[in-house]
Amino acid sequence: MEDDNVSRSEETPAVDLRTEQTPPTLERKYRYLILEPAVLLIFFAWNVSSAVFANQIVYQTCTAAFGKNESLCDQLGTENETEEIQALEKAVQPYSANILMAKSLVESIVPAFCSMFIGPWSDRFGRKPVIVSCFTGAFLTYGIVALISFLSMYYTINPWYYVLASIPTALSGGTCALITGVFCYIADVTNEKNRATKMAVVEAAVFTGLLAGTLSSSFILRWTNGSTVFAIASGAVFLGLLYIIFYIEESIKPNELSETNSKFRELFRFDLVTELMQTCFKRRPNYDRLIIWLVILALGANIFAMDGSQTVFLLFLRERFEWTVKDYSYYDAASIVFMIFGNTIGLYIIRKLFDPSVTMLAALGFCCYAINSTIHGLASEPWHLYVGVAICFMKGIAGPMSRAVISNTAPPSDIGKIFSLTTSIESITPLVSAPLYTFVYKSTLSWYPGAFNLITATVYFTCSCLLM
Repeated sequence: MEDDNVSRSEETPAVDLRTEQTPPTLERKYRYLILEPAVLLIFFAWNVSSAVFANQIVYQTCTAAFGKNESLCDQLGTENETEEIQALEKAVQPYSANILMAKSLVESIVPAFCSMFIGPWSDRFGRKPVIVSCFTGAFLTYGIVALISFLSMYYTINPWYYVLASIPTALSGGTCALITGVFCYIADVTNEKNRATKMAVVEAAVFTGLLAGTLSSSFILRWTNGSTVFAIASGAVFLGLLYIIFYIEESIKPNELSETNSKFRELFRFDLVTELMQTCFKRRPNYDRLIIWLVILALGANIFAMDGSQTVFLLFLRERFEWTVKDYSYYDAASIVFMIFGNTIGLYIIRKLFDPSVTMLAALGFCCYAINSTIHGLASEPWHLYVGVAICFMKGIAGPMSRAVISNTAPPSDIGKIFSLTTSIESITPLVSAPLYTFVYKSTLSWYPGAFNLITATVYFTCSCLLM
């Protein structure tokens, strides 16, 4: 225990330097907006294209892999399907699910490796390069998808080429690296008093971007075509990239950066991984190490359930309720509106009335996810899904409150390393969840296509228990 106290006291000057010198200037600049506009744009791109992308995969699987004529394949996922079209849908869906699974794996394997280096590297060279890299990779991916989709209008193109489009996103660190960079940056420029609120606001920006993408997706597709949707997504990410380059300042002061000239070579120094592991496993007073690891496990399980469910959820809605992209857009929009409400007004009211700890708020968020997934699994009518999102409007606070627990528990000098390990674990989980959920969905498609939702509910309930 004495060693822990000595170690803690030795870290104090570095902590004071970060909190007393770096944040005040940036806190004044970012009083209202930090990374929210850029985050909104990249998640708008993600959601404006996600349902259309799944639709495109199904369509090109029908034409290229199954050799059906275009007029027949155009009827997939539309209202008033005939028995012949429904039978074709059942034949096409397992093949499409394999492609979506492969895409998920590509976007997980490389980031799982890179995430181990990102946190320690960003402690030396700054958060901004990490965020810029993630936006650049997403911009290239959407651009390539737009090109393939455009060419498919004139040529028969195998849908497996879309998996190759995910490589730029994977090499740039993927969504988990983006989350690491964003939340490390927020932790750098805020203090403990307002950090949880700022993280919730960033998460609200995520949901707002998702909402805007959902509401506009079906209309853009109806007025134009799939390649235009993907081009708009690419353009939105590019605008976010410009915002970061020209507005966002580095949160680590220049004199804190390493003097080395080879920043890329420094990224893959394995001694940084050793330093990361030592930081995450070292003894801490007041059970802080246990608290940090329970939160890390909960966040990893959260991505396991979320990514696995996302792989097959739209296919499930098409099969169970015969939903079109428009139907899914309405549902997704309603879900996001309730989460935005929960992350802002709901969070404010609950903190004012009950003043719960950040840990209890995170547990509440995971509990809401568990209830919502249970309703998904048991739903027999579409309106049941809407009841679920209304009841569980606080589920969106789970992620930001969990990260706030980590940033409030660990000293600032350790946050980048801990977030890096967290996102590395988050990146690995789809390697298991995507094949598992795809296997479960294909195995239960004929008798209970919603079975995977019960797996999701169990995982989220476990996350809630870990934080209670």
